[in-house]
Amino acid sequence: MMKKLLPAVLLMATLGACDDDLDLRVPYPDNITLNELALDDFTHEVPDGGFESQGIHFNTVRGADGQLEGGFCYSNRSMRSFVSSEQELDLIRYSVWTSRPNQTEVYAVAHVVDDEAYFTLETPSVVEYILVANTSWAYLAMNYGDKYCEIDEDSGEEIPVKNPNVPSEPMGIWLTYVPGGVRKFSDENKDYFRLTATGYSGGRETGTVTFDLACKGANAENPKWSYIVTEWTRMDLASLGVVDKVVFHLDSSDKDAQDRMRTPAWFCLDGIQLQ
Repeated sequence: MMKKLLPAVLLMATLGACDDDLDLRVPYPDNITLNELALDDFTHEVPDGGFESQGIHFNTVRGADGQLEGGFCYSNRSMRSFVSSEQELDLIRYSVWTSRPNQTEVYAVAHVVDDEAYFTLETPSVVEYILVANTSWAYLAMNYGDKYCEIDEDSGEEIPVKNPNVPSEPMGIWLTYVPGGVRKFSDENKDYFRLTATGYSGGRETGTVTFDLACKGANAENPKWSYIVTEWTRMDLASLGVVDKVVFHLDSSDKDAQDRMRTPAWFCLDGIQLQ
């Protein structure tokens, strides 16, 4: 496995029709990378009471069933295949989506519920940037919608298809297992999946920063942008100033009749750079 502490930018490129502000990166040697958190291969951990890495404490709300009910856990999963049952959701819920097998070893996974997805800093600092990515669950939901298969023209029967992400995998039918279903993102609907970071210092809000984990014609200034993030990507937080807490929220254009977001409210975080 390639080590996480890579010294240089792997790629400076655009996503879809985006501009160079979306720099695709892997952590630098002085990033806070969570690598000291021990995990077996291809697994995750939802700890009681949160966890710490180099002076940063991540909040965790752990359910009685061991699932992440809110906040952060940590993982090294790298799953790109469909799942065949709801019981297998852990494989994609706690997995980062990248175009190649994940190269950043241990990373944090956030389940955004109310204000539970946050980290605090032992020493107030300027967070220059973080690296963010989609979970496999969110990516597959946005890219394929609620279901992906072929339909027999005569019988209407659902026919399994080859997984286009991992052709060697057995044929199957993609299902999100999201109650009420989700919508496949499109430019026509001007869809977006938006991450917001809010900084605090001594309980006082210092500012907010937004970053689109998906943007399908939803950027008014750049209406041709059409992408879903498929790499670890830099999100600048320096404008928040000196902070002792950063809280994360997600918003999506795909909502139900009660205005509740249907896109899985999960994202991945790594490579925290303090100024």
